Amino acid sequence: MPEENVSPTEGNNPCPSTTGPDGNEGTLDRAGALKFGAAAGIGVLAAVAAVNRPAVAAVPARARGRVSAAAVPLPGVLDLYINEGYAKMVDDSLVYQRGFGDKPTALRDAKPSLRIVPKIFTRNGKVVQSRTYPLGAALPPNGTPTPAGPDGANSGQFMIMRNHWASYFPQRTIIAETGSTVRLRVFNGLSGTHQLTVAQAGPGGQDETTWPIPPGGEGYLEFAAPGAGTYIYYDPTNSPVQRALGLFGSLVVLDPEDAWRVAPHQMAFERQWLWVTHAVDTKWANIEAAGGTVDPEADPAVPRYFLLNDRSGFEALGHSPNPAINRAAHEESLVSGYPRQVDVRDFGEDVELGTLRGGQAVRMVNPGIAFHQIHFHGNHLWTVRRNNVEWPRKNGHVDDEGHVVLQQWEDVVELQPMDRKDCIIPLKRPPDATDQVWNNRTEDWKYPMHCHAEMSQTAAGGMYPGGLVAHWELKSPVSGG
Repeated sequence: MPEENVSPTEGNNPCPSTTGPDGNEGTLDRAGALKFGAAAGIGVLAAVAAVNRPAVAAVPARARGRVSAAAVPLPGVLDLYINEGYAKMVDDSLVYQRGFGDKPTALRDAKPSLRIVPKIFTRNGKVVQSRTYPLGAALPPNGTPTPAGPDGANSGQFMIMRNHWASYFPQRTIIAETGSTVRLRVFNGLSGTHQLTVAQAGPGGQDETTWPIPPGGEGYLEFAAPGAGTYIYYDPTNSPVQRALGLFGSLVVLDPEDAWRVAPHQMAFERQWLWVTHAVDTKWANIEAAGGTVDPEADPAVPRYFLLNDRSGFEALGHSPNPAINRAAHEESLVSGYPRQVDVRDFGEDVELGTLRGGQAVRMVNPGIAFHQIHFHGNHLWTVRRNNVEWPRKNGHVDDEGHVVLQQWEDVVELQPMDRKDCIIPLKRPPDATDQVWNNRTEDWKYPMHCHAEMSQTAAGGMYPGGLVAHWELKSPVSGG
């Protein structure tokens, strides 16, 4: 049965504000700008100039699009509403954002609809609301799949159930089964022209798009679900400004007959995780909120908030005072599982029928404006695909950007803007865990994940660790560990 979605923005204040808890918006200092410029690949002079420019007050000046009642639903069609509102950041600042929502909402709505609850296009032509897929599969408790039983040949390790557990997906996600038809009706509730484009989802890798939608207008987009993989839907208007303001999401295409693989005959997994990064530039937000238009060349981006699945800092780590946010973080973002043997040559059937000698899949998606370098402690990741193209297992090559194109263990996974990468985290015994330590574990082991782009670890230019962070858990063999 489809599940009700939990809201990670419970208790937002409708009063627009972009100030921090101290009442000041704050700025990055020169040193911080230099570090961010190096990490994100923007020019040093441009970064410093952006820091030195004065803030723009977020005073809505222009007429907004009319907020009307939700449209009458059509069978097999997903309605998306282009809305605006103020989203709460990790430091309780409210920042102007836009988004593709489930219903029309006004600018000053206390809970603006800026992100859709996950929806699924099925092969039989239906649109189903559900945070989990495959439909009807068992739900992992608190996001963690339980094992089939102990692995008698490997102390402290477990046999992993194959083709059994559902995966949770974050807000902004659309899932399409292969063989289905994606039908989107998009309503523009803003005062400017916008559109929705699904990058590389058409024949030959072409974009699918509604084309520009005027204020108060609607657009329609229909296309056959592309090959299994991960795609980005977004508004390309004045790129990358609208993406930075929140007009983006993910389309995940899966084969329902082979739903525990990223694509048919490719890597199998116990469950999968969708990690979507987002970087928020408050000055860009203020300019657009005040009725202006951002010139990304004249006003280069200097993000102040960095999010993973729309959460940052302690909220991303599942340590907030809000149980709903914590539960969503564990189900959607915080990788967890029981230790197992992994064979990267196959990711297939284990020695016992119905078990898997493999890890969990992490789909990393960067619709944002910053370069990220995703780094896991405890285990390396095995990178399998980039932008839906499987990397070779041998005879790799160096691409035009100087990257090695080869499946291998990686300490850091680089994510450029608009990149998508599919990786396996093995959830295996850490190589430096001695037998004496390993065989006497009584509690879960938690390892950090963070981004090596230094500024992405902060919020509002200095709140550490308030940015793009997470952790992953290797579960204890002791019940209740």
